[in-house]
Amino acid sequence: MKKNRILYSLIFALSAFLFSCNDSFLERAPLDELSDENFWETEQQIKNAANACYWALIGKDLPINISEGLSDNAPWYTMSGWRQIGSGLYGSDFSLLDTRYKDAYKQLRRCNYFLKNYKRATTVNDKVLEQYAAEVRFLRAFTYYYLTCFWGDVPFTTEPIDAGDEASMAPRTSREIIVDFILKELNEAAEDLPPYIEPATANFGRISGAAAKAMEARTALQNERWEVARDACKALMPGGKYAYHQLYSTGRPKQDYFDLFTFEGRASRKANNKEAILSYVFNFEIASPTRHNLSRELQVPDQIIRFNPTKSMVDSYLCTDGLPIEKSPLYKGNGKYTPAYSAYDSVFVNRDPRLKQSIVYPGYDKWYGKVDGRGSNNPAEDASKTEVFRSPKFNNDGKGAVTYTGYYCLKYCEPSKVPVYNQDDNDIIFIRYGEVLLTYAEAMYNLNALNQNVVDESINLLRDRVGMKRMVLSELQANGLDVKTELQRERRVELFMEGQRWFDLIRWKQGYELGVDKSEPAARQEMGILKGIRKDYAFDPSVFSSSTKFDSDGFLIFDDSRVFINPKNYLFSLPYRQMELNPNLRPNNPGWED
Repeated sequence: MKKNRILYSLIFALSAFLFSCNDSFLERAPLDELSDENFWETEQQIKNAANACYWALIGKDLPINISEGLSDNAPWYTMSGWRQIGSGLYGSDFSLLDTRYKDAYKQLRRCNYFLKNYKRATTVNDKVLEQYAAEVRFLRAFTYYYLTCFWGDVPFTTEPIDAGDEASMAPRTSREIIVDFILKELNEAAEDLPPYIEPATANFGRISGAAAKAMEARTALQNERWEVARDACKALMPGGKYAYHQLYSTGRPKQDYFDLFTFEGRASRKANNKEAILSYVFNFEIASPTRHNLSRELQVPDQIIRFNPTKSMVDSYLCTDGLPIEKSPLYKGNGKYTPAYSAYDSVFVNRDPRLKQSIVYPGYDKWYGKVDGRGSNNPAEDASKTEVFRSPKFNNDGKGAVTYTGYYCLKYCEPSKVPVYNQDDNDIIFIRYGEVLLTYAEAMYNLNALNQNVVDESINLLRDRVGMKRMVLSELQANGLDVKTELQRERRVELFMEGQRWFDLIRWKQGYELGVDKSEPAARQEMGILKGIRKDYAFDPSVFSSSTKFDSDGFLIFDDSRVFINPKNYLFSLPYRQMELNPNLRPNNPGWED
């Protein structure tokens, strides 16, 4: 009995901050009335218990801090836990992985406990009960998805197991079997959920049928179930059973993509944003405010920025003629700039419009990162006064935002929240329609069914939003471009800072981009080194210390310590402590046996 009271107290404590966009999510029964005998009775109790299971989404941590931290897009400025894991520089005793593993199983126990007990609420309408159960089934599948992506084969259960129970000593279940379960769960859960949840309504942030189908598509793609991925995407596209969502666009191609990730377009408050399928909703204005610190972290005014976009990320953006920078005559960077542009400015000229909506560019006029690379000696050029950014800052003197690569994130940055600490309540998008279109294109490619019609109803809708030249398959071939490579480029550019890059590279078996793989040719080994701008792009190159590294072309080396061993680093090591507690978890994943 005591154990149950503790569990329910935790449930109600968590439900106090989940779904904080509206007060209806915060209604709670008195804690002193809780007991196992009377809890599972009312709809409000069922709702509160389901709300507690939304802990699986863990705010901005999973899509940004964890998933982006693992990737080569915009690593954390220090060798933080997730950057260290992404660098391959950790062992089986790494405490962060142990914590993440344990938290996942705590979450699974919570979901399993709900699903074991919710039908005890016999006075609650069956349809209502099954809708809440479907939300929890989604969250359980969501948790298993990340467990299998990180560790492959893992222990599997649908029962609420306590520590010390015999079942807690179970061996690992095949990833394939668990993925079968995930796909079945998501498909069935979609049937018991509302097809979609309208933006700017009280229930926005809850799970819909569309969210279940989109997660089914993501899971199927990651596990190379191409037909399932295709069909799940089609269910969300025009004519499909769950068709409702569409790309956010107000007819402003130079602004709409950026606005999608700021207050201007956040779907929890804006009814015209039908792109967000599932978001984690924050609200700073309620009695128990929920907030994060992402905008300030991107351009922190007196320290080193937290997320540092890399050269390879910036180089991924095509030129406006649809060609990569190494092929396009329009590209002005790498020393090919004219006197009309400075070296740094030239990087942003004639590029895919998403570049200037994702990375801070010279002339950006909502700069709250204070002094930039030009310093503060000349008031006319002092960015802390003009709020116009011109040049990256490398001197960490506490007067302005410092970058380690020469680039700053703009995407997801709400300018008004940069000057203040931990008061950002922007939505964090977990799944959006743009991802669905990209998933559909990749699935069709792998089914040998990609044609111009497929490209037009997927990739080119994304490009049309920003006014970018459309992808034409015949032109790719004429220019010697590989279709698969260009599809991968499109995912990287469109989904930057949305937590997909690491998973994409693992699926594509391109781990050599995450770190130096000594088994690969020299050119691929070079791809595993994280770099920044060229030395002469800085306003004052003398700010670099003698210990700063540059490659033979003068590009800043941000991190050359990253390693990737194939097949070892395609999965994480099982936590050593968990293998001690449950020897049946052994053997460890390939390459981690020692």
